[in-house]
Amino acid sequence: MSYKHVAPDGALIHKQALRGRAATLILFLVVALLWLATSRTTPTTAGALAAPQRRTRTSRTRAPAATRPRVDYTNFDHATAQHRNACEQCHKFPSPNWKDVRKGDAAFPDVAEYPEHSSCLECHRTQFFARERPQPKICASCHVGATPRNTVRWPFPTLAESYASSPRGRVAPSDFGVSFPHDKHEGLFSELQRDAGTGALFMRASFAKSARAWQDDPAKANAACATCHQTFQPQNDSEDEYATKPPKGLAEGAFWLKKGAFKTAPRDHSTCFTCHSADGGMEPMPANCAACHKLIPKGERLSLTRARGDFDPKLAAAMGVTDRATLRRWSGREAARFRHEWPPHDLACTDCHKVTQMNAAEPSARRVAVASCGGAGTGCHIEPTPDGILNTEIAQRNANPKFECVKCHVANGRLPVPASHTSALPPATRK
Repeated sequence: MSYKHVAPDGALIHKQALRGRAATLILFLVVALLWLATSRTTPTTAGALAAPQRRTRTSRTRAPAATRPRVDYTNFDHATAQHRNACEQCHKFPSPNWKDVRKGDAAFPDVAEYPEHSSCLECHRTQFFARERPQPKICASCHVGATPRNTVRWPFPTLAESYASSPRGRVAPSDFGVSFPHDKHEGLFSELQRDAGTGALFMRASFAKSARAWQDDPAKANAACATCHQTFQPQNDSEDEYATKPPKGLAEGAFWLKKGAFKTAPRDHSTCFTCHSADGGMEPMPANCAACHKLIPKGERLSLTRARGDFDPKLAAAMGVTDRATLRRWSGREAARFRHEWPPHDLACTDCHKVTQMNAAEPSARRVAVASCGGAGTGCHIEPTPDGILNTEIAQRNANPKFECVKCHVANGRLPVPASHTSALPPATRK
């Protein structure tokens, strides 16, 4: 009997529970709908929700990275406005390693190492400590590898031999030209002598002779110039006349760089500091970098990887010419075929080069005038009759605009004949 009474009571309880749950669910839905309606109409809430979305959309519409100017930290450029500081602000003379990079008697006080990190951190702290690691390209300005464990730096440019043989030094252009006034040194160089045993330069104490008297003797004039300039990679008595091995069957007249084409020039401070030493007291002193090193604008720097003048880097690569000394000399040439080591060119240096007007920092002052190749009845390449080489080449160009002047030039022979060439001809042969 009790069972009959329990069953109806349990069903009633179950029904009441279902009703309570339904009421709760309905109440929850009503509250949710009210909240949604309020959030859509309340200005404060709407602004708080919409603001982040607007910021996200704004950031996506910024100019793409490709259109924003990029800074290349790979190579330090002294021409950058922020880098035009006094030399001693970054470079310390002498650098602590000067006794280590050159051994024994060859060592002398010099700047032979890159500046320390403190010189860079003042402006580039962000690049050094950005996020988890430094900007690797800024490290590459001095370091071979941009890792905390690899602290090896590239050879400093004053260490000419090791720098020129490094991957960077083979092709890196120089930011500076060397302001070397020949007219102030020619007399002094006539007094310099080289020790036969050590090769070191020394100066005689007597200056009794006139500083320019040596110019009257071509042999003495050449000897004075040879203080700094010797024939580069001379052929001498060898039968091999080419700088690199030419291809078989090289056509007659085809250009292939020959030995003895160029002259050497000082590559580091060793010759300069012979006189301008810290102990010698001759101005400018070694610590005065700016006295000789003059900043060259970017567009005027000699490039070892870009065609310029009579220099063709693709042709140089095809010839297997890779050493910096050859590439640098060739890239400064207007007539690549000229060869110093050739009997007709065995003249006094002053016959072609106007020493008193030469400043190594001014490329235009280093160029040799076309008139030095002959004329005035001396024969050579310019003659008072139409038979001279320059006479003939210009006559052929006048007859055929596609004719290339290849007697002296490699690339420049395709360009229009400059006024300097036509004006060098005798008046009767200019047409």
